[in-house]
Amino acid sequence: MTEQMLDCPPLSVTNPTETLPRPESTNTTVAPEGDFASSSESEKPSIGAWGESSEGEDFDYIPISPWAPIALSLGLLGLTGFIGIFGLYVAFFGIFIGIAAITRIRASAGSVKGTGMAAIGLVLSLASFALGSAKMAHAYSTEVPEGFARVTFPKDIADKQFVYINGHRKLHPDVASLVGQKVYLKGFMWATQETEGLTRFILLKDNGECCMGGKPKSHDFIFVTLKSFNDGERPPLSYRAPDLEVKELTAEEQEKLGVTNKLQLTTPAYIGMVAVAGVLQADVKAGEGSPSEDFEFAPVYSMEAELVEEAWTRF
Repeated sequence: MTEQMLDCPPLSVTNPTETLPRPESTNTTVAPEGDFASSSESEKPSIGAWGESSEGEDFDYIPISPWAPIALSLGLLGLTGFIGIFGLYVAFFGIFIGIAAITRIRASAGSVKGTGMAAIGLVLSLASFALGSAKMAHAYSTEVPEGFARVTFPKDIADKQFVYINGHRKLHPDVASLVGQKVYLKGFMWATQETEGLTRFILLKDNGECCMGGKPKSHDFIFVTLKSFNDGERPPLSYRAPDLEVKELTAEEQEKLGVTNKLQLTTPAYIGMVAVAGVLQADVKAGEGSPSEDFEFAPVYSMEAELVEEAWTRF
């Protein structure tokens, strides 16, 4: 068997620096010796932790403190203080939340942000509480018409209830002094089936029985009848409420309402608190001789009203 030998030049062991010849390449440019390593390292992009190049500035995320949007939300909700007392409570609470939010954010040493948002909420809460309180105070001081006495229905009438002597109903002395007087009081409409053109309605001391379907007792409601009049005799006070309208009554309607005047004030129904101005009347004998249940719920108080309007304030 014939041995075949590869014809290869012998390697020299005497010169360790001697290298094998490199194959020629037409497409490869060889960097000068000594520059190859530095060139390769400089051209290779560095990969960041998220698989992206870290060239440029590092991404630094700072979260927003949850106190900031809470303070802003309360500040926005507190704007309702210009139309209702509930908004004033929200604005008052928002002031403390806004101060707490700014304090906590600044104490975080830059770990959270949102100072601007919290500051806007604080300013809104302060403005709503201050200006809303001033607006409501002005409304309260000017809502009672001239010549009328302010009466708090729950406190000055309902809570007094009645005095019973030998089974006969008597008015509490404090309430008796109000009868026949021009009073201005607030309450809620009850059992109103119509929305427009009301000539009479029942006024409750609060919206408890109104909304829960209860039956109010005699001292908890007032039977209100709007005033009727002839040509040129419309009560001047009625012009204050733009929702009050004038209806011309037919002979049949006059008989039904028990009035001799041809013109009648009418009012729309209100869901919220209403204010009524007129002369308070009382019939302590209402329901006498009837079963005890009817006597307890008989309409003792009544009023011929010149003004019915949505209440300017709720207190």
